Amino acid sequence: MAQAAGYPAGYVDPTYRQVVDRFLGLAEKFGFSYSMYAIGRDLEDEHACRRLREISAAGHEIGNHTWNHYTDLGALKPLEMREEVVRTHERLTEAIGKAPKGFVAPAWSYSDRLMRLLNELGYDYDMSLFPSLLYYPFVFKNALNHIGNSDKLLRVLNRRDWTQPFLGSRDPFLRGNVVVIPVPTTRGPLGMAVWHTTGFLLGWDRHFQMMRDAIAARRYFHYVVHPADLTCDEDFDGSERMHLERAAGSLTEKMRRMEECFAILAESGCQWKTVGELAQEARVHLAGSMAA
Repeated sequence: MAQAAGYPAGYVDPTYRQVVDRFLGLAEKFGFSYSMYAIGRDLEDEHACRRLREISAAGHEIGNHTWNHYTDLGALKPLEMREEVVRTHERLTEAIGKAPKGFVAPAWSYSDRLMRLLNELGYDYDMSLFPSLLYYPFVFKNALNHIGNSDKLLRVLNRRDWTQPFLGSRDPFLRGNVVVIPVPTTRGPLGMAVWHTTGFLLGWDRHFQMMRDAIAARRYFHYVVHPADLTCDEDFDGSERMHLERAAGSLTEKMRRMEECFAILAESGCQWKTVGELAQEARVHLAGSMAA
């Protein structure tokens, strides 16, 4: 949340304090381990590093979400992209005692250049592909959030993956040695992406229906959540300029909706896995398919 607030001086980020405690309480209730993706700059706060060490030691997976959370990561020049990924890679390795193996780009900014870099660095998997028509309203809404900030607005629109809703695979595939795990979508060639934010955008009844559809349609389903999904009015003092509208609201209501979503996952009969475990399973399946 510090990144969304613009890293104001003296800001106490609730993400690695009360917000992560809320998420961990849900993991304990439903009996699963998270895959969490850290912004490197957040780890300049030693408290955040300490919490990540504890979370990793408890069996949760920690992945790389770049240093500055630039939304045009996939379009950056090679040295700039390398700096964003490698700097966080090194900081996470230092903070938790082992190298991250999973990656997701800010705003799902996918590109061939990024895949080459992740292969070079030995990553197991990437989650940066968004093969859904919701990509366009997602980018447009993100752009509207940054009207008045020309630098961030240009970054939102500076992408190299405008065709991915039509050309991107909806199932995992290999790019070199990296397993690419797309955002889950509902069935059909124009299936819609499903992640927790769609509940805020489309309404919860529609979202629950889409979740069930996507779980049934995809061999591998993962559910993307964000710290803003469990932050609430009481986490802010009013001085922050937060571009994520869903960061506000009632904690009781947000916890209820999150629990309803996790209950749908539990009722589906899906096995709870980290994304790293899912990627290894997908790798074996893809190898078997190629052998056949």
